Amino acid sequence: MQAVLNDLGLGPCYHMHSCFQNPMDCDMWREALDAKFNNRGRKYGKKDWDQLLGNCQAVADIPPAAFIPELHEAYPDAKVIIIQRDPEKWYTSCLRTVVKFTSSKQLPVLFLLDRYLARRMAPMMGLLLTSLFGTESKDPVKMKENWIRGYNDAYEEARRVVPPDQRLEYSLGQGWEPLCEFLGTEVPDKPFPHVNDSAAFGDGIKVLVKRMWIRAAKLNAPYVVAALGVGLAWLWYR
Repeated sequence: MQAVLNDLGLGPCYHMHSCFQNPMDCDMWREALDAKFNNRGRKYGKKDWDQLLGNCQAVADIPPAAFIPELHEAYPDAKVIIIQRDPEKWYTSCLRTVVKFTSSKQLPVLFLLDRYLARRMAPMMGLLLTSLFGTESKDPVKMKENWIRGYNDAYEEARRVVPPDQRLEYSLGQGWEPLCEFLGTEVPDKPFPHVNDSAAFGDGIKVLVKRMWIRAAKLNAPYVVAALGVGLAWLWYR
């Protein structure tokens, strides 16, 4: 959906990829999540959302989808597009992307080594998923039930909060026309983008993890060199 909105001239569109590119955003998302779901700290108002999202014309996906009532209150004239997806297929996609990332054995190591990216991204993602879908269950059946319940709850919340004339129930297979009519934009003279969101998100995670390792290597290289120096000195003088 991010690509679609950008093509319609409604970009930049904030998306989870935006957190990959601007890791310090994770601090604000974590603060907002803690206030909303754990009642810790100050709940975000329009000034805060302007600071976090003010350079964007649109938002899509999580983390923004966790704050539909708050964003509607801050921007009451905004239109909302509810993307119709099969919950089963959505959950399978999540397993291949978000869950795979948050359960990776690399994360605890990167959390220790990378103070800038991993120590911001991992806690925010953990808090986000726990807030929306509950504590991770080792029972795959229970976990799937929790995630699909959270998915359906978010859709119902959007329908409850956003007035009917400000929301569009939309399937990506419908093409440009209903979307452009709802948003009041011209129909682009180009094919509708068919971006594989799961694949794109997976590629984004691979790039993110690579950046984490590179940054961790740069941050910790002096300590490694120092340790090697101490070790060599000990061998030399023993």
